Amino acid sequence: MLVRGRNTSPPCYGATPEPLSIHRWTRTATPRTTSLGFMTPSIHRESRPRFGVEIAALGVVAAVLLVVGLNSLFSRGIVLDQQLGTLLSYLVAWVPLLGAVLIFCFGFGTRSLVRDIGLLFRPLDVLWGLTVGVVARVLATIVEIAGYGRMGSAGATLGEPVRDLWWLFVVLLAPVVLSPFIEEMFFRGLVLRSVRGAASGRAVSPAVAAGTAVVVSAAVFALVHVIDTGSVTATVVIGVSTFLFGLGAGALTVMTGRLGGAIVAHVTFNALVVVPALLG
Repeated sequence: MLVRGRNTSPPCYGATPEPLSIHRWTRTATPRTTSLGFMTPSIHRESRPRFGVEIAALGVVAAVLLVVGLNSLFSRGIVLDQQLGTLLSYLVAWVPLLGAVLIFCFGFGTRSLVRDIGLLFRPLDVLWGLTVGVVARVLATIVEIAGYGRMGSAGATLGEPVRDLWWLFVVLLAPVVLSPFIEEMFFRGLVLRSVRGAASGRAVSPAVAAGTAVVVSAAVFALVHVIDTGSVTATVVIGVSTFLFGLGAGALTVMTGRLGGAIVAHVTFNALVVVPALLG
């Protein structure tokens, strides 16, 4: 999940045989890139695996139920060990989201994460990702000040820096590397592409299909991040902040046709909370 402005110490390639996927030659805006890394139209073989929206929906429902269930265990005092609680807090989101991506790709897709969800990196993705990540963090800070009266990340602490392997996992690896990677594969990979494909099949323009997919993926992204907020204000602040980030990451994914920039943006967005807390 996205790192929020709060205490972040331990709490929280081959083709598939028909008929599972539909392949056709068509003119779309994906295979060739300009000097800025954006995609230009060309004839290419397009893969549209079935059941993407349904699998994505099941992934979201599973994640929500697991988060709610884990919170219930916490409130009842059943899970008391801090390290176990922290690990479970990540796994209840990671397992269903990553599981949905893998089921979609290897069960109903082409068995290629590049073709099915756009998992591809280019050097320019670093530039675009850093830009989107910084802009999104600035906007999130403005939302936090409007909602809380201060920067929500200003009070973030990371506990005593013991700097062992567990500390490295909780403070850096999980929030800054693993969560962005898994979440972008799901939200901007599976959700965005599946919604875009479904919308394209309803005789709407490519621009409308892409815009719908960006908005829907951003809304689902925000929804998942407000499951366990503690107040109405926090729900609004976190919901708006994550929605704005989702719009930026989704637009970047649509423009480039790959996930590299969105992953870098997500890493940047989270790191701008973690790094100041480390230095503080």
